[in-house]
Amino acid sequence: MAGENAAERPSGLAMASGASVGHAGTKEVRRFDFLSLRSSQMHKHIANIRWKGLVAVLEGFSTMPALLTKLGFALAGVFALLIWIAGGNSAAAADAGCQVTAEATYDSTVAAARGTSVPNVRLSTPLSIEITCDLPTEVDLRLPGGGSSGHVVDGEAPLRLTGERAYLCYGQDSSVEVASESLGWSESIPISNINGIPQCDVMLRDGATWVEWTGPRLELREAFAGRALGWVNWERGPDGTVPGLSVWSFAEGHILPTRAWGAGVAPLLGGLTHFSPGGKYLIVSDTERAWTFPRPPTVQSVFEDAQIVSFYGFPGVPAMGVLGHGTPAEVANEVARWAARYDQLNGPREVIPAFHLITGVAQAYPTLDGTWLGRLDHERIAEYVEAARERDMILFLDVQIGWSDPLTEVKLLEEFLREPFVHMALDPEFATEHLGVRPGLAIGGISAQHVNEVQHYLATLVEEEGIPPKILMVHQFAARMLRDRDMVEDVEGVEVSIDMDGFGTAALKLRHYDWYALTAPSERPALKLFFDQDTPVMTPEQVQAIEQVPDLIMYQ
Repeated sequence: MAGENAAERPSGLAMASGASVGHAGTKEVRRFDFLSLRSSQMHKHIANIRWKGLVAVLEGFSTMPALLTKLGFALAGVFALLIWIAGGNSAAAADAGCQVTAEATYDSTVAAARGTSVPNVRLSTPLSIEITCDLPTEVDLRLPGGGSSGHVVDGEAPLRLTGERAYLCYGQDSSVEVASESLGWSESIPISNINGIPQCDVMLRDGATWVEWTGPRLELREAFAGRALGWVNWERGPDGTVPGLSVWSFAEGHILPTRAWGAGVAPLLGGLTHFSPGGKYLIVSDTERAWTFPRPPTVQSVFEDAQIVSFYGFPGVPAMGVLGHGTPAEVANEVARWAARYDQLNGPREVIPAFHLITGVAQAYPTLDGTWLGRLDHERIAEYVEAARERDMILFLDVQIGWSDPLTEVKLLEEFLREPFVHMALDPEFATEHLGVRPGLAIGGISAQHVNEVQHYLATLVEEEGIPPKILMVHQFAARMLRDRDMVEDVEGVEVSIDMDGFGTAALKLRHYDWYALTAPSERPALKLFFDQDTPVMTPEQVQAIEQVPDLIMYQ
């Protein structure tokens, strides 16, 4: 399993299982493994409690007489055996006419580029799934932490799925659940080729999960805040509660809960506010949720230990930059090669490859909303988010503004900007509303007020998520592109990077680099190089020889 191959459970946080009972006066958490009898390849499975009435029976094991305890185990074993027989083993699956394989897919070129044989930490695991059935049928697919989806297998050719993703946790049964109602068949398929570390601490099952909290005292609303519950943007009440999720506390020796917190908790049982060290809690959820315990916030800038090398452009449009020359994976491989060249030149400092993705493109014709701006759809943006996540890259989202307002456009990207590796860029060249002409007819510009508004908004996201400072890049090759530079504020949690964004000779570029990238308000100097327009393109050796080396080098 993922957790056993590469990492241990985070120390001092929690122990959990789908149906574990903490016995009074002991340090062990007993595990009851009702649903994993047919998976011979998995270890340390977590039972999925779907029978709410069984919870009180399990809690009662610690105080029931030995005879009743044995009887309970016997009944549970018979019940599990019946489930196993009904679900079918591998032979039964063959008789039903369907065969399924599920494999975690990792790109070996990533590990090679980073000088390690083990893939970097991922927040989700890409899967390759193949389903073959003798007869046409509809199948339901359920992934660990990734929800469910329906598919049609035509019976003549295998159904191959490559866009599915799993969310693997410590101690989790790393299996894909596949079922066909028409065939009366279901099967739990172990995911093979798992060689990365888990991506969350506990998988909260649909039903009940017992947790023994061994970490510091932590407010419950903080324990489930932000992205603690995975990539899904769960709704939250004003008190921090999540619909369909509740936490129940049991006093020692008591069968019934004494205090609770969350959705559906009666006022009489309310009053639970914190996880306390040594406490045992029952977490009830109406769906599967991947839970990651909060870590201390990181305040260190990415630039403290590394330079960034990025490829700029728009998907599928090579004329707008090198990013448009291939798929996210192809571009990632190429930028990794360029990053490696810089890494050989900059001593102990690391180099991080990055995508610089244009998400808002200025238009030559008016748009219905009057912004003269075409926006990349969020599904396409998400492809680059996931590609950057998998490869430990950085992603910049770039808006050309048009006749829109910078803050308005940035807010449209909030779901992505809450990720710790996603940053923001503004291109004032095409902000021409104040000039009264369409984008492209004149060099536009924004004011210090625009920059300050975006900075304060990004700082709020940094504080809410407890993530490293955001980088706010502003492109500039002419003074009028950023008015009132001296009025740009120094906002905690945001680093302003001015990118010298003009093409030409090395001498001309370096002169403008001194003017714009090395002077306030720029905290992190950036330099853009053009493969087609620069005469010639500066080499990595020439860039690293600059007296004040750029923190970020961008290629278009």
